[in-house]
Amino acid sequence: MATAQTKQLENANAFLSHLNALDFDALADLLAPDFTHEYFPASLSLPGGKARRGKEEMLELFKHAWLTVFEYITFLKPTDVIQGSDAVVFHVKSDGMSKSGKKYNNEYMLTFHFIGEKIIYMKEFADSKYSDSYFADLTG
Repeated sequence: MATAQTKQLENANAFLSHLNALDFDALADLLAPDFTHEYFPASLSLPGGKARRGKEEMLELFKHAWLTVFEYITFLKPTDVIQGSDAVVFHVKSDGMSKSGKKYNNEYMLTFHFIGEKIIYMKEFADSKYSDSYFADLTG
């Protein structure tokens, strides 16, 4: 039988796997009903100008980005994994391509907080310099 921490680590990895597979229903199943997602750092130009989103808003934003903005985007295997009490932190990079043909290789720190096996809160720290430049070029 898996311990709670083992299952939490599995679910953090499953979050990335489901996002990579565009399986938004399976992704939603990993999240607590009152899940919250938050972008950091505060200086980042945020999608829709909004840093904090609930479960449905975050799923819609990811669907839009993955299906409309990008031809493909994949989170690579985490290079660092830190696990504590009801939390998992990943240092992860992405490999992607926009619909317009621009390569996308960003870097993230993703912090998952859990209630039992469900993800209740996620902090997403992106490379702000890269993100701002990349998306300014796409929209500019």
